[in-house]
Formats: sequence, structure tokens, C-alpha cells
Amino acid sequence: MNVDVSNLEPGTFGVSHGSGMGGEIIRHATGSWAGHAFVYVGGGIIVEGAPPVARLASAAHYGDAIWAWRMYDVLSKEHSAPEIEAMKAKVVGRAHALVGTAYDWPAYIGFSLEVLGLRSGKELSPFFVHDSYRVCSALVDDAETFGGVPMDFVPADGPGMDASPGTLVTMPPNLVAPGMLLGLMQRLDWA
Repeated sequence: MNVDVSNLEPGTFGVSHGSGMGGEIIRHATGSWAGHAFVYVGGGIIVEGAPPVARLASAAHYGDAIWAWRMYDVLSKEHSAPEIEAMKAKVVGRAHALVGTAYDWPAYIGFSLEVLGLRSGKELSPFFVHDSYRVCSALVDDAETFGGVPMDFVPADGPGMDASPGTLVTMPPNLVAPGMLLGLMQRLDWA
């Protein structure tokens, strides 16, 4: 853990190694340490996408979590304090609204096609743009994007990304992997 949960701001996201079949598939497919992702909503509680539906859970359950705990500090260089507070409230509100959302097993097909280089996120986007199901990392991307947090990825953030250096890519939420979130937070010095 890179920071104690008591020091987190609501709306912060984190990743962990993950457990179970889903986490193992994600780690092996993407070559990343991160296999799970979640949004901190305050009071020691996270919202996580997990089978069969997204749920509230204790943040303490993920002692290995790497948190984007500097995210709002970095964003405050470009946004006023009231704007940051509005972002946090929107992220937390959206995360709570996603509780009960069905887990997106079909997204694993999309992940596989990306990792194998058979389709890019851009090519798969039309198939997933209206998909209301959410895997863990899609839930994080959805909530953070809804709150106005810039979730712009570059090729170094994860597999299946456009290989052009310096290219910013907005991924459909369903195709964002936990390792991409980890790459983003490390690249932007949010962790």
C-alpha cells in the first residue's frame, strides 16, 4: 500500500494485485501486476466491479492497493478548489450509482482481442460504447470520467493502445484494464 486509507480523499481510485480467476486472467493477459481496480467513496469504503454485480466493500480488504492519492493535488494546479470538490462529489456519486451494475464478462473478449493485437480499442469501441455492464476498471474509468477527471491514456499505459508515441487515447470504459489505470497514475505522478 502506498498510502493509508485514512489519508485518501473520496473519489480517489486504486488498483491491487487482485485475486480469483478474473484478476488472474487480467494480469496474465495484460502483463501487469494490477488485476483489480476500485473507487474510494469515503469512510473506509470502496465501490468495486465484481461478479455478479458492482458492490460496496471495505478498502481494508486490499492491503496491497496502490492509490492515486495525489490525483486531486495534481489536478488542483489546473482547477480551483470548488472545481476539485465538485469533481470528487461527481465521482463518488457516479460510483454509488454503479453499485448493482452487472459484471461485464463479454469485455474479456474485447481485452483478449486487444492483447492479441487482433483489434484495437478504436475498432472495438462501437461494440462496447452502449454496453452498460462494468468490469472493475471500467467502473473506475466511468466514475472518474463522469467526474471530469482526465482519463487520457498513452501507449505506454497498457496493451492494445495505439502504438504512435505521444498519442492520447480515450478508451471506451469497458476496454480499460487495471494495468492501464496503474500506468496512468504512475505517469501523471498521481501515485
